[in-house]
Amino acid sequence: MMKRLNKLVLGISFLMLAISITAGCGIGKEAEIKKSFEKTLSMYPIKNLEDLYDKEGYRDDQFDKNDKGTWIINSEMV
Repeated sequence: MMKRLNKLVLGISFLMLAISITAGCGIGKEAEIKKSFEKTLSMYPIKNLEDLYDKEGYRDDQFDKNDKGTWIINSEMV
């Protein structure tokens, strides 16, 4: 009876150890991704990204002063 209990405790301990090691590996990777993302965003100190696109360009008399134009985004997989 005691041997069986020891094997059960040892098995559960091994299982817990394996789960904690497996779960712990993802934490470091997630932190690395967040750090990389913050590093990329730190290059752009602009709080309002619309400022990048709200630039006055050439406009003739046909355009309204508040007309921002239309952006067309085309994307395809090659």
